[in-house]
Amino acid sequence: MDNVFEQVCRRLGAAQTLLCVTHRQPDGDGLGAMVALTLAARAAGRNAHMLLAEEVPRRYAFLFADEEVAGLPDFGALAESADAIVILDTSAPAQLGELQATLTAHSEKTIVIDHHATVGQLGAVQWIDTSAAATAVMVSEALEALGWPVRLPAAEALMTAVASDTGWLRFANTDSRCLHAVARWLDIGIRPDRLYQRLYQAARPQRLKLLGRMLESLELHCADRLAVMVIRLEDFAATGAGPDETENLVNEALRIGTVETAILLVGTEDGVRVSLRSRDAVNVAEIAERFGGGGHQRAAGLRLAEDIDAVKDKLLPACRRALEQACKGLSDTPPG
Repeated sequence: MDNVFEQVCRRLGAAQTLLCVTHRQPDGDGLGAMVALTLAARAAGRNAHMLLAEEVPRRYAFLFADEEVAGLPDFGALAESADAIVILDTSAPAQLGELQATLTAHSEKTIVIDHHATVGQLGAVQWIDTSAAATAVMVSEALEALGWPVRLPAAEALMTAVASDTGWLRFANTDSRCLHAVARWLDIGIRPDRLYQRLYQAARPQRLKLLGRMLESLELHCADRLAVMVIRLEDFAATGAGPDETENLVNEALRIGTVETAILLVGTEDGVRVSLRSRDAVNVAEIAERFGGGGHQRAAGLRLAEDIDAVKDKLLPACRRALEQACKGLSDTPPG
């Protein structure tokens, strides 16, 4: 690990021009890590660019208030001119969509920084650390080793990333390593109260309407240990919500004391996007990997170009088997 870390730092330090990218359907960790690395690189005198294949999700737009983000039409030229291309928060080629082919063509100068257990073949150097609470923690450690300045906007981006992946520091992946990083950002001047308001108290009414329709679809299986919810294309049309407003909605089912595993199926123009969550016993990353996805033991996802009901019929038996095997001997009494 130390050797890989040194390789990553050496390549970043030698690059005069960086291009930072993250996965499709970008979340707080991918976006926050990308913004922070870009801003710190510029503060260190480098040229640095950010590129997204999709629009910035509404929830994280504040991170990009004064920033230009390149899109797909710019990718070829930016990738060609960059000394280093940094893929953040994924190493799975399928999660990169239309970026994949160009990244493969420039693999010799591509660096992967990721904390997911599902590892694909991308880049010349892969720094994968599944013990990190968020990719942003790894980025923060690399910036510290490089001596690149981390100013307030970059610190806010890093905190946003960690808050996203740790459930505002309440998930089991919150550890001392993560909290030491947060302490450094507090010293720089971040305001957790203001970030919390921006992230979790700034939703549009449309998102709450979408939440209501999702909850109406709730089904419970396996003695109420398995929750399944669905958001269809017509739900977006009826509420006016956008696909980027579904982040973390799958966690709502875990408010039910008996629920161990939750599934959310979201209809898309080209198929279905699936989010899987586990309270503790079930490794949902293993389930996701069977269908071409991946992620963490307690949070994973996948995409399938199929009908939403067909995907549901595939996933339910797989989750049921995993749950029954994992929960052997567990009490029927809800946790807590």
